[in-house]
Amino acid sequence: MAPPWVLLERTVMFVSGEAVTWSPSGDLESSGGVSGGGASTEAAAIDDQEMSMQAILEAMKPDPGLSDPPGISQLHMVRRIGGGLSGGDISSTDKALVVLYAGFYRPGFSCNSLSGCYLVYDASSNSLSAIPPLPDPHTFSGLGLGTAILSLGEGRYLLAELVERNSGFPDAALFLWQCTNPNPTQGQWIRKEVRLPPQVFAPDYDFQFQIDMTFSYAGSFVCWVDLLKGVLVCNLLGSTEPELTFVPLPEGCSIDVPEDKPRPWSVDFRSMGCVNGVIKFVTVDGYYEKYRRDDLTLKSWTLSRDLKVWEAGTPLPLRDLLASESFRERELPQILPLHPVISVDEDEVVYFVLNEVDRVDAFDIYGNVSGVEIVPKARPCLVSKSKIQNECLST
Repeated sequence: MAPPWVLLERTVMFVSGEAVTWSPSGDLESSGGVSGGGASTEAAAIDDQEMSMQAILEAMKPDPGLSDPPGISQLHMVRRIGGGLSGGDISSTDKALVVLYAGFYRPGFSCNSLSGCYLVYDASSNSLSAIPPLPDPHTFSGLGLGTAILSLGEGRYLLAELVERNSGFPDAALFLWQCTNPNPTQGQWIRKEVRLPPQVFAPDYDFQFQIDMTFSYAGSFVCWVDLLKGVLVCNLLGSTEPELTFVPLPEGCSIDVPEDKPRPWSVDFRSMGCVNGVIKFVTVDGYYEKYRRDDLTLKSWTLSRDLKVWEAGTPLPLRDLLASESFRERELPQILPLHPVISVDEDEVVYFVLNEVDRVDAFDIYGNVSGVEIVPKARPCLVSKSKIQNECLST
């Protein structure tokens, strides 16, 4: 029986073959001629020269490998027609729906139709729908992982992509694609001009909002999150003319990155999501400032339903977690937990990844040992963070 929800690896691989076998550990094993590339037996009999990239992608067979949290589930697509792309990246999910950027396509960056498109996976029917790229790509710039998917029930959905306009006013555009019939590809992108709230601009009015993650909220809202600034909230079903509302991060959590410094990979130490109908924000406080590990603290806030007030939760010093009996019982490495993910149905549960590594011999082209290769082996762990229980529950 499939778990009610899963932790899903963001990267989706497209493989060739008839089937994919998943080992108990969740690793991909070859079966029925599965490999990372090449053409399948079925593909050899199909002339795909005149087929569009969307048709090739839509013909793939989804093959999920599911694990109960804190195990990480993976989604692979099996090519049934030769050619195509090697993989994609998930942008967002809602209920049984997953939307990803297939191939190299990203709004505002890829204009070639062969570079990819949008791909929607419906886990309830194990089906795929390929959605074409946004029109007029020269008129806007992408803002990050900005594709939101909103489930409308019974396989119907609404896609929303927020982009920045290259010129003119209003300063942004919202592209909408609604699937309300059995053939989701028989639709079109509807462009609506929207105004970005002034709070998302820096004092010199250079645009600085970057979308790190996207999720749905309360059945009709989508949230575009900049984990260094705040969240843009939009009710997609409440009006024909959608408006964006900016909710800043809790006081003291906003990070201004100097122009001469690279933007940090914020998902390493922060996350936001909806749990039991409310929006929650978590951060490893002190990570960006490069505090010592023993001085880092896991902090969380819950946003009021009117989207106006952040209520702080009970902080958890990471030194207490690493020293806890439950952490030691599992013989977990004493390393910094990263990549927090908020549980969708348990208020006080956060998932982390322990980026443990193996050091193995590296070989040159002649088979001689040439050095040491660092091989990461992620170990997910589940942490309960409450007033009476600060411990690692599972790994």
